[in-house]
Amino acid sequence: MKLKESSLDFHAFIAIYGDTILNSFIKKVYQVNQKEFVLQIYRSDVKKRDFFISLNKGIGFYDAEKPEEATQLSMLFRKQLSEKRIVGIEQINFDRVVRITLHTGQEIILELFGGGNLILTDNGKIVFAMEQHVYKTRKVQIGEEYIPPAVINPVADLETFSGILDKSSASIVKTLATRVNLGGEIAEEALYRANIEKDKMPSEIKDQYQILYDSIMEIIGKSSKNNAFYYEAEELLSPVLLTAINKEPDVKFEDFNEGIDFYLKHYPENEKNKSSVERRIESQRRSIEEFNKLMQVYNEFGNYLKMNFPQLQKLINIVYNNVKRNTPEDFKYMDMDISDINPGKNTFAINYNGTKIILNYRESAGNNINYVFNTAKDYKGKIEGAEKAIEETKKLIVKEKQKAGKKKRVKYWFESYHWFISSSGNMIMAGRDAKTNEKLVKKHMSDDDIYVHADLYGAPSTVIKHEGIEITEETIKEACIFSISLSRAWPAGIGSGT
Repeated sequence: MKLKESSLDFHAFIAIYGDTILNSFIKKVYQVNQKEFVLQIYRSDVKKRDFFISLNKGIGFYDAEKPEEATQLSMLFRKQLSEKRIVGIEQINFDRVVRITLHTGQEIILELFGGGNLILTDNGKIVFAMEQHVYKTRKVQIGEEYIPPAVINPVADLETFSGILDKSSASIVKTLATRVNLGGEIAEEALYRANIEKDKMPSEIKDQYQILYDSIMEIIGKSSKNNAFYYEAEELLSPVLLTAINKEPDVKFEDFNEGIDFYLKHYPENEKNKSSVERRIESQRRSIEEFNKLMQVYNEFGNYLKMNFPQLQKLINIVYNNVKRNTPEDFKYMDMDISDINPGKNTFAINYNGTKIILNYRESAGNNINYVFNTAKDYKGKIEGAEKAIEETKKLIVKEKQKAGKKKRVKYWFESYHWFISSSGNMIMAGRDAKTNEKLVKKHMSDDDIYVHADLYGAPSTVIKHEGIEITEETIKEACIFSISLSRAWPAGIGSGT
């Protein structure tokens, strides 16, 4: 089961259960495995509960199997977090990012996209991160101020929502899935409810922005009604009824967390059996998602620069002159942050809608615009390459499953020797070399068995097993022929032996 909670799932969980988490104390922290943790929380009116955190699945109240011995990481977390009171839990900018605030000013940040990350901050500064990265727009490193991946809430209001759609160069369904953080299934559901074709471009539906926004807000509102709907064939759990699927859900839950619990209980076996090739496809799909976002950002920024060509040239001149005057400080220009001025590389960065884009102040405005569009093309090429790689990887999965379908035959102990079953049903075995000749007689010959040996060079020790079946003269004759046939008689041209 491919559990991966969406932004809507996080919104629903926090809307439904957030109040019951507030003012709870963290009693213990357990590390279930490399990507999964349990915060054991307690509040007098709701008693003790296990708040389950999976960096690659999601969050929920779930009774995960806890290890008997604490890991070093869980001990570190216990030292940092035990007996701390939770005073806030929120989803950041309708993204797959959850912030848990403690009464001490510390924060637990859960970035539940890609491979996932768990970050601890103190007064806004990162003091621990499971994965440290330097992105184009932010640094997730110890000592740095924590900056979330999304700086605006795409569904905060109609104006913000419309602005994102206006700048998108992708289809409306892809824009909703990646730029509005809805994910594929909820994006299709919103469009279905608004009666808008999913492959249309945003520019083709400008007069329907309000209808589409209302559709999304209706879905977000209904997600907090504390229900869950499971669609088995689609492997989907949703906090809202998915009318776009055009069928009834296979299971309905009257409590959202009951659905999460059901999903998590069914998840591990499938994940355990997942091959490295299947995990590779997941990684490639995550890359496509990231490349798609960046391609759209660079295309939008390129169009923005084209429309503001004179202002861009003026900005380039300002940066160039600042460097000449040896004053390359950060500044604001047209409501955008200008930073990271690097005289060694002749570059500077513009923060455009949360993405830091590098330009060259020694190049003309036209050349910089070409660079931005070429970067968008590069990401498009990477997407096409990753899509081809997925198709190739799918072929590997088919081969892998075909190979797995051919079960390896069990090898029995007697197959270490030459053997056959006589006409009377007795097993007759012969050694393959001096070592197995000796082993056959010493280890496998019983008192009721008969030993046969041909008086020829290279003939093996041969044993007729009794095992409750009478050994007839015919069987003895067959054993003698067997022993002679395994000797050097045939290569030597000898036609008979005793």
